[in-house]
Amino acid sequence: MEKTAKKITKTPDAKSIKPHPVFKSFDRFGVSFKNHLLCSPFIENQADRKGMVTPALIRHYVSMIQQGVGAVIVESAYVSQQGRSNLHQLGISEEEHLPGLSKLVKAVKNEGGVIGISLTHAGAKTSEFICGEQPVSPSVYNFGRDFDTSREFDIGDREEIILHFVHAAERAEEIGMDLIEIHGTDQHLLDQCFSLKFNNRDDEYGPSSLEDRMRLPMEIVHAVKQRDSISRPICYQFSIHEKLEDGFNANELEQLIKMLEKNGIDFFHPMPPHILNRIFDQEENLLEWISRFTKKPIIAEGNIKSPLVLKDVSILRLADWYAMERSIYARPQWFQFLKRKLVS
Repeated sequence: MEKTAKKITKTPDAKSIKPHPVFKSFDRFGVSFKNHLLCSPFIENQADRKGMVTPALIRHYVSMIQQGVGAVIVESAYVSQQGRSNLHQLGISEEEHLPGLSKLVKAVKNEGGVIGISLTHAGAKTSEFICGEQPVSPSVYNFGRDFDTSREFDIGDREEIILHFVHAAERAEEIGMDLIEIHGTDQHLLDQCFSLKFNNRDDEYGPSSLEDRMRLPMEIVHAVKQRDSISRPICYQFSIHEKLEDGFNANELEQLIKMLEKNGIDFFHPMPPHILNRIFDQEENLLEWISRFTKKPIIAEGNIKSPLVLKDVSILRLADWYAMERSIYARPQWFQFLKRKLVS
């Protein structure tokens, strides 16, 4: 857990608070959003055993738009069978996945929503029963009883993994996704590369430097951005809070952001435990730190489950989108509830 994090307690002077933009429409990347609320990608596992879209999955995301969310990013979809983490995980690894995904895109857009998809590879966080082969990851690792021990990826695996992400992004573009997110958290493959806990290789993809640990993620981002057939904005989702115990610091955060920018990332999706937690033994939260290093758009997420937290983070005016914690959606008339509390 994040040992340096403390929740911010002070609030701005009420006289200095400007109107909140959360419920206003806006344009970004040539796309019109009806508001700044976004339903974040979390693994629902509502697909069928072949990874295809089901009616339940369509109903879920359409319901989010109907209830008031301006945009949804569809749950983490595996880019290859090798990277599948769950029997009912959504897939975007094969052409056969596209008809169902196309129906999902059309259904969300028919309700006036914006839709994106998160692309992922499980790495070691799977089993041969689920993915069809021995899992691959930066280093040999076993997540526990329900998983199989992985093998270290080699140069051939690396080339295939990069192509899997590129082809998945091309499929996302083909079916009309507005946004494409590369999933670099949840202890999946790219997060395993990033983490000292999972990466102990002794080559250029090893733990000796941040640049080496992020080499494969950067190669994937670069390859996706260089493909002429892909024009959609690309987001990178990442987490640093568990890396703080290993000495991850503000200089490395700046380096991480600059590397992602250099390779073409269009916006960022950090995943702190709480959006207002302080980090690096300073007053600022992660959103404020990232905003020091980039002017690109940011998705704010991290335990935003009340009007008060949403108000506090929106006052900072550092995010383009606010992803509510999933529990808020269980509240009847949650959108009206939030709007009443923030606008009144």
